[in-house]
Amino acid sequence: MTTVSRWFFSLRAYSFPASLMPVLLAAALAATADLTVSWAMLPLYAIAALLFHAGTNVLNDYYDYRHGVDRPSDPDPTHAITRGIVTPRFMAVSGHLYFAAGIVAGSLIALERGTLFFVAGLAGALAAYFYTSARFSLKYRALGDVAVFLLMGPALTALGYWALTGLVDATALLASLPLAFFVTAILHGNNMRDIEADAAAGVDTVARRLGFGKSKALFVGLFVCGYAMVAAGLLAGLFRWTVLAIALSLPVAWAVLRQVRAAGSGDALIDLPARTAAFHLLFGVLYCAGVLVGGVVR
Repeated sequence: MTTVSRWFFSLRAYSFPASLMPVLLAAALAATADLTVSWAMLPLYAIAALLFHAGTNVLNDYYDYRHGVDRPSDPDPTHAITRGIVTPRFMAVSGHLYFAAGIVAGSLIALERGTLFFVAGLAGALAAYFYTSARFSLKYRALGDVAVFLLMGPALTALGYWALTGLVDATALLASLPLAFFVTAILHGNNMRDIEADAAAGVDTVARRLGFGKSKALFVGLFVCGYAMVAAGLLAGLFRWTVLAIALSLPVAWAVLRQVRAAGSGDALIDLPARTAAFHLLFGVLYCAGVLVGGVVR
């Protein structure tokens, strides 16, 4: 591997659409609102979101390794440190640098949107930082699912809408819920796969508390809720019929759910996080396109 390849591998970039989809949704909602939109904020906000996501990924790998959660025997192919692809020091330093750069990018937006925006963004950044850290980790206390649901659904979408329009809107929060359920499914699928490894390391997750069978049911429930939120928004008049474009994602969703249903243990779910992330990307693009087109044709 080249140096660039090692760096790119350490990012777990396959998961980045999980943070970009809320940004895209915020842009679609802003574009269809009767408001003045500062489009110059969009690339800056997207960069900030990616930097915080990268920092969270990298520090999660570092602290999982440091706390003995990730081991060379683990089947997960994305563990950069235990695979010998990068050093622990590289992960620790680069992870903190990503967070620092994200704060700088957020501060530039706050120059336009005010102190309250900076405070709200910093609160989100701290929650992401403490997803996995040296002394306190939300992930190890069965709070990771809640943190991911809130941060990579309502928070990212609402802050993005705020950055673009200067306003906080309840519509942005409600519209983010489908993405929030599906991004939580990515994490829950990962934790469901790792139940035995997490138990051995003393890591407490929702999946570990539920056990494998009930975790499979929760995974299915997250998918059902994601689609149900779109249906509810359509019936309530929040969306137009164009969001039905998400129906094109149903075959992919069904394939992922079939894998989970057939799995007898975590060993059968090695690629589940990546497959769920790919589904999230497909759903997100269709959903955001439906929202955008619906606002144009009304």
